Amino acid sequence: MTSSNVKNILGFLILSSLSQSVAAYSDTKLVIKPTVCMVKKLGDTCKMTVKVAWQSEQLIDACLFQNDLRLTCWQNARDINTDIEIYLDQNMQFTLKNDQQIFANQNVKINTAIPNKYRRRLRANWSFF
Repeated sequence: MTSSNVKNILGFLILSSLSQSVAAYSDTKLVIKPTVCMVKKLGDTCKMTVKVAWQSEQLIDACLFQNDLRLTCWQNARDINTDIEIYLDQNMQFTLKNDQQIFANQNVKINTAIPNKYRRRLRANWSFF
């Protein structure tokens, strides 16, 4: 074998071991339930308790963020199942991450009970027939 073949093989082995360690972190699953919050009208604040569950193949240090607001953190955890109280004014993205990388994302939406626009009536409310 030539030295260039040895270098190529070593490079391939190093890259494959790195990709396996990154793939282990990408297997992190985040589930937040419920994913929808109901308010009376658009602009109202929604307050609800959500069930947050996540699990990873390896022990990780991670924090849960609501947009840019840090809600809570865990040290050397593999799986978490807890309840957290949240407040929403608009649709929000929740992110499980640490300083180096993002592990998982989940969106929570706001729905209004009263539609913000009324549908225009297509015909007159009176008729000869």
